[in-house]
Amino acid sequence: MMSASGVAAWSGLRLVERIEQGNRNEVWRGELDGSPVAMRQSRRADDSLDWELDLIEALDRERFTVATVVLADDGRRHVDGRVVQRWIDGHEPASPSDWQAVASTLQRLHRTDLGLAQRPGCMAVTELGRHDRSVDADLAALPDDVADEILAVFASVSDAPQATIHGDAGASNLRICADGTVGLLDLDESRLDVCWHDLSELGVQVLDDESHRRARRLSNAWEAANAWLVEPEYARDRLAALRSTGLNDRPERDTIEP
Repeated sequence: MMSASGVAAWSGLRLVERIEQGNRNEVWRGELDGSPVAMRQSRRADDSLDWELDLIEALDRERFTVATVVLADDGRRHVDGRVVQRWIDGHEPASPSDWQAVASTLQRLHRTDLGLAQRPGCMAVTELGRHDRSVDADLAALPDDVADEILAVFASVSDAPQATIHGDAGASNLRICADGTVGLLDLDESRLDVCWHDLSELGVQVLDDESHRRARRLSNAWEAANAWLVEPEYARDRLAALRSTGLNDRPERDTIEP
């Protein structure tokens, strides 16, 4: 739970309520100088968090709608893992047109050269081996049979395009703004990786049928590996979905009603 001392680095910041949507990070809605903000307690190492905040600045320069950072009183972007960001008003994508706007925004992200190297602590799935780590995925922690299945799926997408990805483009991490633009929230899992991660589980299909089928297998494999230690029940559901080979049995954490 965020303490009062946890907000002291931002004079006038008042926490209003905890946002319960976050599955892994503590996130609060607050007010600062009369404007709504969000405060997040990141679990990432400082170099990884710095990369994420560099990404936000780069996306802002490229005119993406992102939650830009509010500096602490002493000019720091984060203090003990805490970050304050401006609030993005809007609603979660729900209609096919909303999701098409999301897809177009993500595809523009994938086409944009932001000049960033790989995020510290991350690897593209096509580079991962039996004892590697990326984001929250620790391949060494997986049982041998599970690791073999997942790594085979990762190897099967070596021909897929790679770029900077959002990494967790579920409905709760997106906003459709009043002007129709798409706001990108929670870049905690962003990195350089296979673009299909962002496109396989939207409310509309944007890949051809065969690529979509492969992308869904990739997402099930990645989610199983990435959540194995931090959300074990969800991870095992995703592994079961991978093994079923079906495309309509994705365990949902976000409700999508296109």
